[in-house]
Amino acid sequence: MKVLAVLTALVMVVSCTAVLYNSQDVEKGMGEGGGKGVISLVAPPFIGVAGAAEGGGSVAPRAGTTFLEEEAGISAYTDVEETIDLEKAKTVFRTIEYETDEYIIGSVALPDYPETEDVHAYVHKDGWIVTYYLNEEPAAKILDWADYGTDEKITGTKLEDGMSVVCNAAGVPMRNIKYYDFKYANADKLMVVADALWSPGTDTFKLKLPSDFVFYERSFSHYCRESEGNWIESDMYIDEKKISCIYQHPFIGEETNYGLLSPTQLSLAVFHTIKITGRNTRGTFDAIVLIYQEA
Repeated sequence: MKVLAVLTALVMVVSCTAVLYNSQDVEKGMGEGGGKGVISLVAPPFIGVAGAAEGGGSVAPRAGTTFLEEEAGISAYTDVEETIDLEKAKTVFRTIEYETDEYIIGSVALPDYPETEDVHAYVHKDGWIVTYYLNEEPAAKILDWADYGTDEKITGTKLEDGMSVVCNAAGVPMRNIKYYDFKYANADKLMVVADALWSPGTDTFKLKLPSDFVFYERSFSHYCRESEGNWIESDMYIDEKKISCIYQHPFIGEETNYGLLSPTQLSLAVFHTIKITGRNTRGTFDAIVLIYQEA
């Protein structure tokens, strides 16, 4: 069995069938039957994390950004480098939590997703846009399975989808998207390892986390597409222990489960087997998402 070394032995993957992120700020690596996707996590210059801001410096905090440090988890951000008309931007907000003459904070609906998947957004008139999920939500929620096709490439995240919605409404370009986790200020990488099952059956991959890296969060995403007229059935396992089950009535549509994993469920320095099973779906998918700091 061919072993794929991922990110200089950060994660060892065996028989992973997925091709991962093809997005901005992503280091790509391919192996036989598999791949990996890594996103660098860089603190935005407007927050007060000592020494963490991009370039090692900082600028004056923007109004409302303290709220982000208290509420936000995994986030995407950009500076569009021009003034944003907040009246235009807020037309796509489903809810508005805070609004001033300088910024708005609220939730933004995503195309092809229910309200439960809405992203939160911070928009400042000076040009900063941040889309994020709450710090109590798993990082795996960012996975945009609706964009996942038979080429097995994910070209973006739900956070990028939300940012695109805001930028289009405001009539501004979406430039140089970067990522940061406000919950884990010392984390510098996000990794996704994903798998796809396109026909009824079972598929597995193995991964190993080394002991010389600091892992702040382990989370999973489990997704099924509807097969018309049939019940959807799918399970996800780690080391033969079921962590997710999708069992849904015909014609209801697609469903996603996600959640946090404990250090015991994905312990260091040993191989773990991740398995998905699928019946009566047009596709069954799973992913492990890791937030960590390199040694």
